[in-house]
Amino acid sequence: MAERFIVNILGTASAKPKPNRASSAQLLQAAERLFLIDCSEGVQTRFLTQQHRLQKWAEEGGYQGVKRLSKTRLDCIFISHIHGDHMFGLFPLLNTMALTGRTKALRIFGPNALGSVLNFYKSFWGDKDPFELLFEPLKMKEPQTILDYGDLSVEAFPLKHGIESYGFIFREKGPCLFKKEAYSPRSYAYCSDTAPFPELSSWVKGVDVLYHEGTYFAEDNPKAVFRMHSTTHDAARCALEAGVGQLLVAHYSSNIKEEEIHGRYEQQLKEIFPASRALDDGDIIDLPIIPLK
Repeated sequence: MAERFIVNILGTASAKPKPNRASSAQLLQAAERLFLIDCSEGVQTRFLTQQHRLQKWAEEGGYQGVKRLSKTRLDCIFISHIHGDHMFGLFPLLNTMALTGRTKALRIFGPNALGSVLNFYKSFWGDKDPFELLFEPLKMKEPQTILDYGDLSVEAFPLKHGIESYGFIFREKGPCLFKKEAYSPRSYAYCSDTAPFPELSSWVKGVDVLYHEGTYFAEDNPKAVFRMHSTTHDAARCALEAGVGQLLVAHYSSNIKEEEIHGRYEQQLKEIFPASRALDDGDIIDLPIIPLK
């Protein structure tokens, strides 16, 4: 039986959280592994909420192969950059892992500067943690494989955001089998805070699902340029040029009203790339199995 390939959305706000929207964090289940992508404030409590949501969703949908989301069995953490809304939840999460009995070493990938942050944590709070932190700094100018499990690979690539920032692609390696029939390997790309740049669409070309930040409305492009972020149209154009299967967008500016997200905001995405979706906290995206012809 094929393993589920599921993205759990833990946060969709930008730097300023809202009452019903936390900042950036996603949990990916693929090839029997759990990966945390970015780690905003409060991630350790959102794990528990999303665990119950995912199990209920699996039971109602009749899905098998959905793993319980345990903080102690995370395989790796990927931090795109060291702005607070993408990593302020890291210290509490590491502490909670220690308190709940994790002993397996934890690999954390991120910009070189993250190493100093982790050393600070270890020097004050993590010196007696029962598991080892293995930091792996990223340094590349184009997509590069950083993990290869045989059945799944992870690539990292640079983004354009003023400070050192990275995106990630998770790819099944195939052809894979489901009920003895081959199916196309699935893929997911995560492009958080970034201004648009020419190479990006070629780097994520053809992925099944692309997450791309869209901090601003299209008409707020001057703001996006100044702050090195993307607009709805930037995200949609990238998806169109890359020929992806589906576009997911979030990281909403605090100036965007709640009622606008699934109204004018989502409409701006769809007028360029119809297979677009504006995300909410708690969304669960299950990448489908597509048999090979």
